Amino acid sequence: MRVTAVTTWFPTTRAPARGSFVVRDVHAIAALPEVDEVRLVHLVPPADDDGTRRLVHEGIEVLRIPMTVSDPRSIARAARALRTAVAGADVVHTMALSSVLPFVLRHPCAAWIHTEHWSALTTPASLSGPARAALPALVRLLRRPDTVTAVCELLARPIRAVRGAAPTTVVPCIVEPGPLTTRRDRADGTLRLVSTGGLIERKDPLVAVATVAELVARGVDVRLTWLGDGPLREATLERARALGVDDRVELPGNVDGERVRAELGGADLFFGPTRADNFFVSAAEALVAGRPVVLGATGGQGEYVRASVGRLVDVQDPVAYADAIMDLDAATRDLDAAQIAATIGHAFSSATVGRRYGEVYAAALQRAPRAGGRSAAVAEGAVGEGRVEVVIACHSVERPLARAVASVLEGNGDVADLTVVAHNIEPEALRAQLAPEHRDAVRFLHHRDAHRSASGPFNAGLAASRHRLVSILGSDDRLEPGAVASWLAVRERTGAELVLTRLALGRPGAIVPTPPVRPWRRGRTDLVRDRLAYRSAPLGLMDRVALDRLGLRLVEGAGVGGDVAFVTRLCAEASTAYDAGGPPYVIGEDAGDRVTYEVRPIDEQIGFVPPLLEAAWFARLRPAARRAIAVKILRIHVFGAVHYRPDPAWWSADQRTALAAHCSALLEAAPGCEAPLSRAERSLLDACLDPTVDAEVLIARSVARRRHGRPSTLVPRALGHALDREAPLRFMGASLATRLRRR
Repeated sequence: MRVTAVTTWFPTTRAPARGSFVVRDVHAIAALPEVDEVRLVHLVPPADDDGTRRLVHEGIEVLRIPMTVSDPRSIARAARALRTAVAGADVVHTMALSSVLPFVLRHPCAAWIHTEHWSALTTPASLSGPARAALPALVRLLRRPDTVTAVCELLARPIRAVRGAAPTTVVPCIVEPGPLTTRRDRADGTLRLVSTGGLIERKDPLVAVATVAELVARGVDVRLTWLGDGPLREATLERARALGVDDRVELPGNVDGERVRAELGGADLFFGPTRADNFFVSAAEALVAGRPVVLGATGGQGEYVRASVGRLVDVQDPVAYADAIMDLDAATRDLDAAQIAATIGHAFSSATVGRRYGEVYAAALQRAPRAGGRSAAVAEGAVGEGRVEVVIACHSVERPLARAVASVLEGNGDVADLTVVAHNIEPEALRAQLAPEHRDAVRFLHHRDAHRSASGPFNAGLAASRHRLVSILGSDDRLEPGAVASWLAVRERTGAELVLTRLALGRPGAIVPTPPVRPWRRGRTDLVRDRLAYRSAPLGLMDRVALDRLGLRLVEGAGVGGDVAFVTRLCAEASTAYDAGGPPYVIGEDAGDRVTYEVRPIDEQIGFVPPLLEAAWFARLRPAARRAIAVKILRIHVFGAVHYRPDPAWWSADQRTALAAHCSALLEAAPGCEAPLSRAERSLLDACLDPTVDAEVLIARSVARRRHGRPSTLVPRALGHALDREAPLRFMGASLATRLRRR
């Protein structure tokens, strides 16, 4: 495969730090075994032009073509020169929006991939007035490439809004793991902060200095080293002098990578009060170096910063930042560098990012091979999406494993391979349960842990998948013939990272109407409009790239709800589709030892709810999405818990208090989520919220809630919500349509 990268951002002697992310990406792409050659065309702007036209930069063959982005004649000249420069390429990979300009009128004769980093797409307010007015026209340029990659999901959303169903995916920035420096013992009583970035308004060094002053006022012996330079240098020094902390703030200017690593190694905490960032590479570098981070909340950093090692502050206030720094410093004193670095691991390594680009290239080549190159041949051998890894977790010989295995191998074996994870049981004991002709067609893995939960073995099976596309199957469930092929067809049509399968209970005709999607929907689905939150398990087809990007794992040890946050976040932040007409996934009803059937204390039964509500990804969702998730949790998990506990004696004071606390947390996390509930549901919710209500009344209201068709179960308390998407009339109508939809 021949790749030609085209970018307006690349180092020159005039701007040696420009486009360092492009250099890293190109090196990662060049390391791919399927890539034979990588060349780079630098559309060099006048301010960066050092006069060179051909060179080799860190092993990258570079051709410079002058281009002024504000001059249409210059863009036209660059476009003519590019026709020759990209000739013979299988893939043309533009990087940065301005690099698209020469291709606006003429698509390159190759698969066209574009990578976008521009923070203005997510924070238009950071632009000047004229630039902000021009932004809608500029963004429409992103419709042109075959595939667009964004460095984070935050940036991918506005791009998808412009591109619609055209492929848009996330490929993160490269942050290479390296040797870790042991965290210092803090015996000197000081707090050493480090930051890396331009001294510009968006990075807000003035707030950083004010935060140092606030910490000093609290008696903290703090030092801040800010690596980087920019137009606010003098203003930053002046602010430090005015606040009396100029001896505590050091501005060494632009430094090389070795100095950055040394400063991170000597720091206790990374402090980046950014007003807006898409990926915030410096913050990821700090975590990979084993240092906790306090950051501004606006940006994509919330997608990888875990609460155990970071704090995100949503106001540019020195007091709030000082609070976060002191809180995080206290919380992470006992964490070593390896523990902090492990929260990211190799998710952003050059190998991981390069492999992701290779998958994007191969998929684009398969979709639209172009004449004149080797695209078709490359695509045929490199997609890695032709088969699906189905993972079954099984812990007992009493399970109908043979039936589940047969449903994969006999009805879907043309497109699926099968892994059975033996959970706390010897694989040979399970192999013996299978039909003889199936025993050698199954890969067995052995997983041991201290839990009865299936989450652990499912995680192990997904991690060991031989294919990019994966699916999980309960050992007492089965797939109807052709189900996997149908999922693949939906993915091919929509480009979705998650294809939700139809569900049936016990037999193929008994369709379970969850999620109750819009009846006419055939393309991509939406968490809110298609009520995807009602799917509580990740059943169907999943793209491991999306799972890795979001850092998704089932909650190990969770007997109930270990997959709810997993699938809910996947539906919220990955591209999704629903296989409305395909053969269903059939849920078995003949396994009596399912852990989900056990009656547990409320804090265990719905114990997955507090971590979900407190998660950073949940806080990032728009209010309508948080509301939709909360309504579903109330209806399915909370009200369901009451329904399956019909004995008043079970409801002790402790259980009623726990029930009330969970309901209150939902109402607080998603204000208004109670509004679309029916009158009967609201009466039950009132009883759940008030532990003084008799248990007999609680149970009676639960029974009344399930008397479907009565006025009290059809109409909300406020008639203005009667036609709400989540209100009973529309919800039940969509459910009925989903149940009756023919294959």
